[in-house]
Amino acid sequence: MLKEFKNFVEKNNLIEKGNKILLALSGGVDSMVLAKLLILYSQRTSFTVNSQSQCHLSFAHCNFHLRGDDSNRDEKFVTEFAEENKIPIYIQHFDTESYAKENSLSIEMAARELRYSWFEELKDINNFTKVALAHHGDDQIETFLINMLRGSGIKGLKGMKPQNDFYIRPLLFSNRSQIEAFAKENNIQWVEDYTNNETIYLRNKIRHQIIPLFDEIKENARNSMNFSIDCLSSENDLYRSLIEEKLSMIENVNRDYRFVDSIHFLKNKEGKQLLFEWVRKYGFNYTQSESMYEAMMNGKSGVMFYSSSTDNRQQTTDNRLYPQYVASVQKDKIGIFENRTDKTEYIIEALPVGKSCIFSDAESNYELPKMLFSVTNKGVDFKLFKDASKYAQFDAEKIEFPLKLRRWKKGDRFRPLGMKGSKLLSDFFNDLGFSTYQKQKVWIMEDANGLILWVVGYRISDKVKISDSTEVIFQCDLKS
Repeated sequence: MLKEFKNFVEKNNLIEKGNKILLALSGGVDSMVLAKLLILYSQRTSFTVNSQSQCHLSFAHCNFHLRGDDSNRDEKFVTEFAEENKIPIYIQHFDTESYAKENSLSIEMAARELRYSWFEELKDINNFTKVALAHHGDDQIETFLINMLRGSGIKGLKGMKPQNDFYIRPLLFSNRSQIEAFAKENNIQWVEDYTNNETIYLRNKIRHQIIPLFDEIKENARNSMNFSIDCLSSENDLYRSLIEEKLSMIENVNRDYRFVDSIHFLKNKEGKQLLFEWVRKYGFNYTQSESMYEAMMNGKSGVMFYSSSTDNRQQTTDNRLYPQYVASVQKDKIGIFENRTDKTEYIIEALPVGKSCIFSDAESNYELPKMLFSVTNKGVDFKLFKDASKYAQFDAEKIEFPLKLRRWKKGDRFRPLGMKGSKLLSDFFNDLGFSTYQKQKVWIMEDANGLILWVVGYRISDKVKISDSTEVIFQCDLKS
């Protein structure tokens, strides 16, 4: 097995001279065999396990505290193994059940998030170049079947790669039987996790009940399935490159806003699949993609969808979870923009006559416009600006300070300059032909009484306009 291991490692360039490797060591047969193979491999190559000047291999063990005394037994076992071989080991304890509850995750997903986050932290702090995982060919098949049952597309069926970024899987060439046989031949000790035999878990059910059926049906069934997975992986790489090339040709990006003309999806036979490939990058699932396509087909405008991918979730200070992206279906296009959670309210204090100040927030992700506020007496030289996109002038005596800059909300109403009656802001935006994205970007200025003074950059309120009786002027200049 050592020969096959060496060939697989070198064929896929998994380990190179000078690499500093962190091995995830659970104590089970898979990781213990991988540890032994790495030690043996070091004796035949330029890769060294340890030396006086530098250690090139370290272990990392997670104690999830899910199996009572067995969890502590596993920790003791791997610690003693590391000491015997003079290899450094990192130990981390997790309150997995609490983490799962706090984040609404299954125990399995919670453990996965915790260990991978810790591995990456160790890598960054200690300058590891590779993190070695003990996944093997049977794990590959199990993952394939799980993803197939979940309705995964080609991305989920392509399987695990020998190397994905800094993660390496040097045992993918082997299966569980080969690993156990090697362990027995070389007197490698390991600890058993009794939960691996419990068929209440889907992976274990596939491992103990489904895969053995394939072995009965066809000789070398596992080899055939892994060969098919390898083929799917190559085909997926080609598919992805073609998809990305096509999407790059039709996607328009304006800062944090991305949009595609709906014609690219509705006029092409592959339009529905192309739409899915586009929106999935931003955390939307296949069901949402189908609904978006249906909305475009039926000419529905203003329909919104929210990404719910846990990989993209954001957490605010009040511990509420928000999706990262929002998709909006319009008449002639579909757009995607970030659902930000940064500051959306600002207070503007009163200024004395003759004073001015610059107002801005350089860190605002919402692109808060830079403004120059000033208060002046009307005077004989007063000039009324008509360009509402750059200037706003108010009768200061009709305004109650402090003022507030905020995002508009449903139900907001104001009286646009020149009108006798009030108007819903949503109707005002519709009259201007605003998309959902444009509405999200608009700022509103209101006074202490809740009177909307200005739709920033568009229209002031008729209630605070300059008149012949105006004596003091509050002016806002928008700066580019």
